[in-house]
Amino acid sequence: MSIEYLIMAANGSVPFNVLKPHNCHEAVLGWMLQAKSPSLREAGVFSHGVEKAWYTLRIIAERYGVGNPKQLGGQWIAQNIYPGIVFKITPPILSNTFSAGDIVFMGMRFNPHHSMVVVQVTQGKVLARGFNNAGAFGGPSMAWDPVLRDLADTERWDQDGNFRGNNGAGPLHVIRYDQVARNIPDNMTF
Repeated sequence: MSIEYLIMAANGSVPFNVLKPHNCHEAVLGWMLQAKSPSLREAGVFSHGVEKAWYTLRIIAERYGVGNPKQLGGQWIAQNIYPGIVFKITPPILSNTFSAGDIVFMGMRFNPHHSMVVVQVTQGKVLARGFNNAGAFGGPSMAWDPVLRDLADTERWDQDGNFRGNNGAGPLHVIRYDQVARNIPDNMTF
């Protein structure tokens, strides 16, 4: 797996066809699948001309997802993709708190309500890429967000150390890229 491929995938959008992710957690997993395997970065006939990762994601969602349409929710993501060492982030946010490729999620540790990928860390800024950022930043609903979002923006944090999303304040967590990469099995059986 490669952090560079994860960042390229997150910055490259998501499909807008039948393989489109149904939520932010699925988008992050789709990007992680592209980073995990060169073959999942290729386009194929069954993947409707987009990266095979999105076809693989839909298969995983059909097998393990809930609802109609079936999708991978926060509890499933927390249990299968985000278990392990997770850090709760509190302000002040320092550049060395995050690394490119880290996954950030908002909400409860075992049932996150929003996930994103850190794609760039510079002096004083932690820029994240996401899908369905409407509740977190007022970005697009059920679409890839073309705007990089700064997690270190002091206006986004309340006095209790909670991140202020547009749908309310809550804890922000980070799980390192290497940890998430280890949590995705090669056989995709969870």
